[in-house]
Amino acid sequence: MQFVKSYHMRLMEVLLANKQSIDSGIQRLLEMVLEVSGQKGSVWVIGNGGSASTAEHFETDMSYVRHQSIDVFCGVTALSSNSSLVSATANDTSYNDLYRILLKRKAKSGDLLISISASGNSPNIIGAIQEAKVMGVKTFSLLGFDGGRVLEISDYSLVVKTNLGEYGVVEDIHLSICHAVANNLLNKIST
Repeated sequence: MQFVKSYHMRLMEVLLANKQSIDSGIQRLLEMVLEVSGQKGSVWVIGNGGSASTAEHFETDMSYVRHQSIDVFCGVTALSSNSSLVSATANDTSYNDLYRILLKRKAKSGDLLISISASGNSPNIIGAIQEAKVMGVKTFSLLGFDGGRVLEISDYSLVVKTNLGEYGVVEDIHLSICHAVANNLLNKIST
């Protein structure tokens, strides 16, 4: 079981090394979600692989928060969650254009796009952020490693700096960030 202990030690090491940026990033993301929600806008979340799973988990947590108070609007949708729509769009266009097309069809100016990507170099994430800029959609990105290309183009980014290839550590921390945002939002609307 040494590998489990080693993994958890590395996870704690990365959390501590990134503590300041994680704390300020959670605060900034919370502010952006509250701003968009206050304007009756929508939050769109994207990711690939494990990050798509985190996006869908975040949608679930935020939807649960929304239902705690029927007076609070917080429309959050993971664009990866409809497998029929995702596969049809990717098949008929290209996987690289998937999120750009879905965002263009669903979002409006003033909405918020949250992208989740360990590498920050996925063409479909980059394309969606570029489309968001054209549409007047704000962007926030949860990234890993060195942030990749997305770091350069997103309005705001929270980079969990790690060695290249530490996907598990980055994905675990991204999920914990999403939980912190959902919990903080619940606290803010409950008071």
